[in-house]
Amino acid sequence: MTALQNFRISNQALAPILFLSLLTSCHAQPEAEPNKYKQYLSEASARGQFNGTALVFDQGNVVCQGAFGIRSIDPVDSLDVNSQFRLASVSKQFTAMAVMMLKESGKLRCDQDIRDFIPELPYEGITIRQLLHHVSGLPDYEPLMDQNWKPQLQTDDPARYTDGNADIIKMLAKLKPPVFFKPGEKWQYSNTGYNLLGTIVARASGVSFAEYTQKHLFEPAGMSYTVMYDFVIGQDPKMPDRAYGFQREWNGTDRTAADSHYLNYGQGEDGVYSTVGDLLKWDRILYTDKLVNKATLEEAFTAGVLSNGDTTDYGFGWFIQKTPTGKKLVMHSGGWLNFATYILRGIEEDKCIVLLTNSSGLHAGGMIAGLTKILYNKPYALPPMSIREVMGKDVAEKGVEHAIAQYKKFKTERPNDFHFEEGELNVLGYELLWAGRVDDAVAILRLTVEEFPRSAKAYDSYGDALLAKGDTANALVNFKMGLAMDGTMTATKEKMDAIEKGRPK
Repeated sequence: MTALQNFRISNQALAPILFLSLLTSCHAQPEAEPNKYKQYLSEASARGQFNGTALVFDQGNVVCQGAFGIRSIDPVDSLDVNSQFRLASVSKQFTAMAVMMLKESGKLRCDQDIRDFIPELPYEGITIRQLLHHVSGLPDYEPLMDQNWKPQLQTDDPARYTDGNADIIKMLAKLKPPVFFKPGEKWQYSNTGYNLLGTIVARASGVSFAEYTQKHLFEPAGMSYTVMYDFVIGQDPKMPDRAYGFQREWNGTDRTAADSHYLNYGQGEDGVYSTVGDLLKWDRILYTDKLVNKATLEEAFTAGVLSNGDTTDYGFGWFIQKTPTGKKLVMHSGGWLNFATYILRGIEEDKCIVLLTNSSGLHAGGMIAGLTKILYNKPYALPPMSIREVMGKDVAEKGVEHAIAQYKKFKTERPNDFHFEEGELNVLGYELLWAGRVDDAVAILRLTVEEFPRSAKAYDSYGDALLAKGDTANALVNFKMGLAMDGTMTATKEKMDAIEKGRPK
């Protein structure tokens, strides 16, 4: 599994990118506008930057809707506009709505202590509202589970799969990891908080989270393709058109599945599968009072307030931003494995963009930015290409030295055409390492140190490659340099200790 596979976007990593697929159909309003969308998305797909579905809605009209690419690699099958994508953190808005509906029905209060519903938790004084606003200070459950839930097994091993929220709560109750800060003191995006909200919805309503959302949210909104997925093996009648995550390998040619993970069963922070058409239905019903009254709904689009009076940019399940014209924009991004998803709503201008991908996570932020600029008649451009993808193909076809030379040439002559971030080189280095191309990995990660000499992570990664090559002396030198820059890297210290004791890992 590559470093790009195991991530939940829609946290602070992608949400601030904001501004901000296709093409089986585009409908005019006015005639020229869909052509811009079509050209933009067609060019992106030809560059390998888009595989998914998209929809653009502008003041009463679907100006563009369609699908481009494949929904699965085994067997290879094409996407269509009814293909169901894992929404990842875009699911959070449904969780927040479920909480608001239960509040209106008198089943809970937003300022109620979460231990009224989950008494086994060791955390006092945290309210439901603080979970909704991401100001609880709760620790991340994902690294906690990675370290303690059958860590000897791979993340995609079915034998490692959890039973979902219940196992996460058990782990929090057992290990009692401390909060990051006093509740209400700071804002920090928290998948843990929304996972607990999923459990609170179930316990407050007396039915499963999936049953509650299906009956009270999806069915009233007419979202017939939307489900809380349970990851059954084989074809699921609830998911006849499910999109499966996949990725291109380092060489730019091979494809591998990126869909299975032992934490797939978490609900509240994730778990919903849907389509572009259903998400437009969701957008439409949020202009009505069919689910909750207008005052309750307005809370979802109102920024949270910290204990010192400062405001955040997050309401209940929505980031709150401004459109290019200065009007209110609410949005959320999502990412898990190779899915990357977005919904943006210009709620004062009746505009909406939905973008769902199952293999384009690296470029999704740039794609949504371009679509937003087109919608608001602003200058736009395609996202920069991934230098990692270019270099990987070069390594496979012409060798690592040629790839490095091309990197330096492009960085000098075409600095705006590619992503030259440290992560691009770091990920490629590890992909080569995992593919058994140790010498190539050493060369790429040595380049990373040369390009980013102030990065502790760069030295740590280069040390890993040298260790794999058997050069423990130089591996130790690089580990020490990394640790000197960042004393919090405990894993690096463990590797150093193992080398010094003659037992390198």
